[in-house]
Amino acid sequence: MSMISSKILEIGELAISDEYPIIILFNNTAPSEFREISVIHDFKDKPNKEMLKKGSKIMFGNTTYTVEDIGYVANQTLFDLGHISLYFGLEEGTNLLPGSALLSPYKLPQINVGDTIRFIK
Repeated sequence: MSMISSKILEIGELAISDEYPIIILFNNTAPSEFREISVIHDFKDKPNKEMLKKGSKIMFGNTTYTVEDIGYVANQTLFDLGHISLYFGLEEGTNLLPGSALLSPYKLPQINVGDTIRFIK
């Protein structure tokens, strides 16, 4: 089992909404127009191009989520830009976008600046 940790640096003003169960991650290179809707993080460990697959775990603090589905470019954008859109539930009939992952349980995590995100393969 391999684990890659990342630290939350910034949480955009509009990044967390109960109405839209999504967290958009970006590293510090995120363009300014995305920062207000994104969670900015910094990898403590070197990321790799195969960080996540179906069945992988992502931990926010002590809460563990399971990757139910993952888009075909999600690992690449996570590696290149620290970017992935994490969905905590999808509306019926909605397709997962290529740079996204669907996580369960379908409940947004409580996150704060300084928290650690763990990607567990």
